[in-house]
Amino acid sequence: MVENVSLDELKQKMDKGAVTLVDALPAEAYEKSHLPGAVSLPYDLVERSAKNDLPDLNAEIIVYCAKPT
Repeated sequence: MVENVSLDELKQKMDKGAVTLVDALPAEAYEKSHLPGAVSLPYDLVERSAKNDLPDLNAEIIVYCAKPT
């Protein structure tokens, strides 16, 4: 199930430690800037790498991306 999360909701989840954050931008963009604790998992590697790179596949996972600036 995919749904949007507001910034306030995201902050609450991050404060509780109840979420895995995934930055889906290319590695170069992740290196320049990312949310604290986010896992770098570029969108083109999700299928191949998620099982190995995400700490808990049963946890709530929030994926974010944006156009690199």
